[in-house]
Amino acid sequence: MSGRSEGIAAYDAIVVGGGHNGLVAGFYLARAGLRTLILERRPFVGGACNTEEFAPGYRASTGAYVLSMLRESIWRDMRLASRGVVVDAAGPTLNLYPDGAHLWLFDDLEATVEDVKRFSPADARALPVFEEDLRSLAEAVTPLFERTPIDPRIREARDVRELLAYLRLVARHRSKAQDLTFLFATSATHLLRERFESEHLMAAVGWHAVNDSTWGPSTPGTAYVLLHDHASDTGEAGPREWGFVRGGMQVLADAMSDAAREAGAEVRCDAEVERILTRGGRARGVMLANGEEILASRVVSNADPKTTFLRLCDAGDLPDDFLGQIRAFRSDGTSIKVNLGVRALPMAKGMEGSGPQPYHYGIMETHPFLDDLDRQQADARAGIAADPAHIELCFPTVHDPSLAPEGRHVVTIDINSQPYRLADGDWDSSKDRRVDAAITYLTQWFPDLPDLIEHRQILTPLDMERVMGMWGGHALHGEMTPDQLLFMRPARGFGSYRSPIPGLYLCGAGTHPGGGVSGANGRNGAREVLRDAKKRLR
Repeated sequence: MSGRSEGIAAYDAIVVGGGHNGLVAGFYLARAGLRTLILERRPFVGGACNTEEFAPGYRASTGAYVLSMLRESIWRDMRLASRGVVVDAAGPTLNLYPDGAHLWLFDDLEATVEDVKRFSPADARALPVFEEDLRSLAEAVTPLFERTPIDPRIREARDVRELLAYLRLVARHRSKAQDLTFLFATSATHLLRERFESEHLMAAVGWHAVNDSTWGPSTPGTAYVLLHDHASDTGEAGPREWGFVRGGMQVLADAMSDAAREAGAEVRCDAEVERILTRGGRARGVMLANGEEILASRVVSNADPKTTFLRLCDAGDLPDDFLGQIRAFRSDGTSIKVNLGVRALPMAKGMEGSGPQPYHYGIMETHPFLDDLDRQQADARAGIAADPAHIELCFPTVHDPSLAPEGRHVVTIDINSQPYRLADGDWDSSKDRRVDAAITYLTQWFPDLPDLIEHRQILTPLDMERVMGMWGGHALHGEMTPDQLLFMRPARGFGSYRSPIPGLYLCGAGTHPGGGVSGANGRNGAREVLRDAKKRLR
């Protein structure tokens, strides 16, 4: 099928994909005066920021289920608070271990320190210093989230200006340059063993470095991901800061869609893009799955890089070396998402009570220690689903009872170290068995859980790919390792949201600054589109 097109553009910009970054990009483009069309393949906007009914009366956010990274400028510009987006502050994180121990991480650092004392008085003294050090380093990284990465090749005047801006930033934080470089190069295990002695504390902190990845915590470069988490926080210092969107993540997506429409964008759902059209080597619009062609002066893809370039583009429009980098871009999913409809809240063994308990308001982590996590991740890289695995649980209905029938609850579970590519068998025939094993594993902490389950929804990495259109089912559109960040995300020299095809841009999580519900990718991508649009008008 040809990807070539003739004709007059009906739009100044088409945004492919109505996920949150696509909606953000569409908003800023329309606000700047561009005739903008946002196309979404599903019946509703949101992408991985959605809330769906998975059983009668039970609703769950089937992609992202907590919010912690959205940039303040986007909150303000899209007037999300006045549009009804309410974020309920989450409770503490309760870490559970195979030896029967547990450790609390609170937003209140002093309270966390008190609990750490049970494991190591020395670590209790070291934790505030560690947190302050990461917070200080994050101050140097956070401004980069809202800037376009510099192109080290310095090919035009704009690159020189960006380089000077980066150099000014480096100069302000030059005392931190050594530590920042170390974080990019070392492993989470190395960093944590320099600071702490408790295996329990290191496991509680270190698993964040390998979430949505198949690399273990001893892999060089994973220490930076801990810093990325801190740089993502917009509040005061503390080990964890995040919350639940009241009504589910769909409320956020719908508010963003409303903002984009009010700014002048057109939003169409049930409009799957089959092909990005080109003419004269430039992007000129899209062809939908139903055969309809829509022309535009430029196309902005919120799809992941592999979907954009390997599925929607004609390979003949792209350089071979670029295609090689995109094919090698690591974007295989690593977890099974499970939503359970339960007739009552499961109670943690030894922490029972009447009604919701403190741990129900936050997240619970069933932890391997770091060495065990390395082994689980190595299994995943070999195509072997880890069993047992690191499992994350939360209970969104304690914040918002409307998500389930009266008296019922939703339990959201993430089972990690579950590779997209299995060495033996396939996900369709094995996913029920794998989830059964995980629920059985959880009974050592939640003995009543199996008897409470009335409904369940299972989304393997393969299901995430099918349902949400993310290549490999990777929630972040690609791993967040140093070789896939900054000007190397998604390919070396293409970190500016532009592509080898003039007029084709990216704005999704496969660009800088990476995954998470930050909106920074969409805002940054729109800024680069508008810069180029101004140059074409001169």
